Amino acid sequence: MLATLHIENVALIKRLDLSLPEGFSAFTGETGAGKSIIIDSIGVLCGARVSKELIRSGEAYALVEGMFSDLTETTCRRLKDYDLAPDEDGILYLSRKITAEGKSTARINAKAVPTSLLREITAFLINIHGQHDNQELLKKERHLAILDAYADDADCLRAYAERYTSYRALNDEYKNLVTDDAEKQRTAEMLRFQIEEIRALKLKPGEEETLTAEKKRLANIEKIAENAHTAYGVLFANNLSAAENVDHALSCLANLAKMSDGMDEYIDRLEKARSEIYDIAESLHDLAGDAEENPSARLDKIEQRLYDIYKLKRKYGHTVEEILAYADTAEKRLSDLELSEVRATELEKELKKAEADLKAAAQALTAARTAAGEHLKKEIEKEFEFLEMNKVRFSVQILPKEPGSDGADDIEFMVRTNVGLPFSPLAKTASGGELSRIMLAIKSVIAKKDGVETVIYDEVDVGISGKTSRRIGIKLLQSARDSQVMCVTHSAQIASLADAHFLVAKAEKDGSTETSVRALSPDERIDETARIIAGINLTSSSRAAAAELIDDAKNYR
Repeated sequence: MLATLHIENVALIKRLDLSLPEGFSAFTGETGAGKSIIIDSIGVLCGARVSKELIRSGEAYALVEGMFSDLTETTCRRLKDYDLAPDEDGILYLSRKITAEGKSTARINAKAVPTSLLREITAFLINIHGQHDNQELLKKERHLAILDAYADDADCLRAYAERYTSYRALNDEYKNLVTDDAEKQRTAEMLRFQIEEIRALKLKPGEEETLTAEKKRLANIEKIAENAHTAYGVLFANNLSAAENVDHALSCLANLAKMSDGMDEYIDRLEKARSEIYDIAESLHDLAGDAEENPSARLDKIEQRLYDIYKLKRKYGHTVEEILAYADTAEKRLSDLELSEVRATELEKELKKAEADLKAAAQALTAARTAAGEHLKKEIEKEFEFLEMNKVRFSVQILPKEPGSDGADDIEFMVRTNVGLPFSPLAKTASGGELSRIMLAIKSVIAKKDGVETVIYDEVDVGISGKTSRRIGIKLLQSARDSQVMCVTHSAQIASLADAHFLVAKAEKDGSTETSVRALSPDERIDETARIIAGINLTSSSRAAAAELIDDAKNYR
């Protein structure tokens, strides 16, 4: 249960610390006092989406902290699934901080966690039922999830989901294979043309780069020849060429060697230089000779080849490698098309089996939902009787639909408010106070099934008064035997039944308005209950009526 609640800088609340008892607690106060802020603050703790406008004016942050104690075995087991556990004292601490910059920080036992995890954890710790939830409950699309949660048919859902996924995958594959025959033929012909067009050119990886380099060389052949001739002449062919000069130097060194020691090193080095000069000169001579040949025919061939490659690049890729890869892919696609008839025959057999398995899983799921719907009907109608709606009947309508990810059932909650009338959708039948009681009945049944630690009701008494309000209060008191129940109410009949009564008040302090919450003493409780009954002016009769209501609550504990 939620044992303590700490709130800082949330709307009109500057700082608030609440100790919350087990059982049934009622929160009352004047309209506008800030009762909804308490609910909103708990919503913040539960990971609800909030705006930074929730932060009290002039403050840098808003903070909500909750301490949960006396956790059930079921809750501890659920926490373990998230690798979480209460501390050594059996306490679970939750907190959430919202800054003025819009940053949100969530913590569980002082450890920072994603807000999404906070939402998942608080989903089995706290249920908040507000007026907005009534509207949600009226939506047909919510009924399937509610029924499944009540039915606890996770195994059936999982089995169905697995078979549905398998069936969809096989069906999609089959549809892709079994296309229009003419379309398949057109695709095959196109692929054959593309493959032939690419393969005919007999491309080689790196070919384009090689051809481009050769083209560049041939385009500059005259300059190459000119410079090769000049360099050759300087090195070897001209008078006093480098070769002749080196030969002359070697001759001089040979003579020196006869007359002086230490010339061998110079002779060796110069002979190596001479060998290099002769080798380079020969290469330049060959280059100049090659250049003298007419390059135009070769250049034409290169340009044509590069143009052919360019045409393929426009269709199939930016490089020769990409073009070749495209051809490989096209050949694989063509092979798949040619084999598709064989695979289609195989898929037909697999699909029949998958369809039969899906149908069986859908039937099992429908059976589980039907059984749960009947049980839900009985439980809710018991609640109707207690809430003075003896003639109202509830039904879970289950109609077949095309199998989808959530099954083959179209679910809608139906009610009949008067004898002799047909069942109608919940959203089209119930009115004001009747709707509030119907919603309370449904929520009470669902809450018992959920095993949630703390259940909070926000103004469950809207449109209800008198004897009916008393019945609702008794129902909340009874619900508090299984879980901690808190209720924001304007009804004296409900508030007087609570185990604990909290007053929400608003006052000016130091030039600003602040909301406060405090537990009422027995005498204060009588006064507050009398205020709800009588309005502004308290009278002895209203106090007496309040005291009688509070005293009468002992009969229901």
